[in-house]
Amino acid sequence: MKARKSSERNTIQSIRSDAELAQMVARVAQTTQPDVIICVTESGEFAQHLLDMVQQFRIVAASSKAETCASMQQAGVETVRLPLHAAEKYNQVRHVLSVALRTGTISVGDFVVCAVGAGVYPEEGDLIVLTDVDPELEHLPVSDLLKLTDGIQPSVLETGVAIASKIGRAARRGKRVGAIFMIGDSLKVMEGARQLIPNPFKGHEDDLRHLTNPAIHETLIELAKLDGAFIIRGDGFIQSAAVFLASGESELQIPAGLGSRHTAAAAVTARTRATAIVVSATDANVRIFSDGKLVMQLDPEVPHGPIAIEQ
Repeated sequence: MKARKSSERNTIQSIRSDAELAQMVARVAQTTQPDVIICVTESGEFAQHLLDMVQQFRIVAASSKAETCASMQQAGVETVRLPLHAAEKYNQVRHVLSVALRTGTISVGDFVVCAVGAGVYPEEGDLIVLTDVDPELEHLPVSDLLKLTDGIQPSVLETGVAIASKIGRAARRGKRVGAIFMIGDSLKVMEGARQLIPNPFKGHEDDLRHLTNPAIHETLIELAKLDGAFIIRGDGFIQSAAVFLASGESELQIPAGLGSRHTAAAAVTARTRATAIVVSATDANVRIFSDGKLVMQLDPEVPHGPIAIEQ
């Protein structure tokens, strides 16, 4: 298995600094007269540059980084905290608009300029989107931001993310727990894999082996303390738990610093059509892998709208 850092890929470097992009956004705003400008920013500099340039427009800073949001709020800037960072910037803009709409920051029918600042996607070019706010954005599920494969039902993925977020919150509070949920292409995922203990789900009724059944969610959270992965069909049926994954030889595109749990899960998605949801026992974040790549990262502490489950 060969893990390749994302920085080693062929990339399109951003050709503008935050200051230069702010100048461009200011010119666009002067021409189009939006109701609000949303700056997706990594450090807050992009929003600050724009605030220095234009005063007649309402400007909102959006970031997935808690420290950036805190510093912007302290500076008196209207701020939106983003619960997730999508690997694809166009999907991230949809997510930004959805969160802003759900939090009342923008309204249906508003005309918005949304710009992604330098550093948010450092290996890609800049992005400025002009759009009217569609009411359907208010209930944008995580599954709409991903390309689902192997017949994975959206409700299954969303439930998996919600359970993983609950595990992540437990990890954030000091419990040393992580998890892997392998969803879809389960027969291929099981090739070469082995049970670390007898399958905890063997012999149970079907309704007690379905991921979307709320009655078993606490059981799943307890079982996450075991080593190994949950193997789940695309329709939500749980094939097994505590499974050691056979990763095989794959070339991966994953960020540096992720451990063996993430590498193994990503490698399985590279050789199958499965999607992996991984909870880190170290930073408690929830990451989603597909086709050997990280496609989404979520903070379990920030509400995720349509996929949230009871605390």
